[in-house]
Amino acid sequence: MSSQEINDVLPRRKSDDETDLDITPMIDITFLLLAFFVMVSKMDPQLPVDLPPALNGQTIPDKTAVVLVVLKGEGDDDYTIYKGRTKSKSDAVVGDDAIEQEEQIAEYVENELSRNPKIQVILIKAEGDVKTGAVETVKRGVAGSELGLTRKLYVAVETTQ
Repeated sequence: MSSQEINDVLPRRKSDDETDLDITPMIDITFLLLAFFVMVSKMDPQLPVDLPPALNGQTIPDKTAVVLVVLKGEGDDDYTIYKGRTKSKSDAVVGDDAIEQEEQIAEYVENELSRNPKIQVILIKAEGDVKTGAVETVKRGVAGSELGLTRKLYVAVETTQ
């Protein structure tokens, strides 16, 4: 039997290219289904979330601390920062942008700590409705003070019921 006859009798083998399975359509369908379920699913923002109760830590007497008070303003993003315990207009941090406010806070903290080096605590008092960005502005202001970096920083949030 010649080789030509043997090739005609034996079944023909498939090349390697023909045995590969193309899964691209399967991946496309998977992503389409994922997009469909994301679009169709309904999120309920009013769904109550059970939060763990807050643990009461140690109390910080504000007489032995540098105090900064953050109060909510009239608008959603409005807030006022006060230097010290009082809420008088003369103690308010003025400035339209956060950088000006941070510089004033750093100067205030530096002055207070240099006048009384025994103070080891900086206390930020904030209303419960104040956005975290306002507290972050105060924290960056405290960090701008060299003496403020060596003291402990506490944030107290007052909630109304």
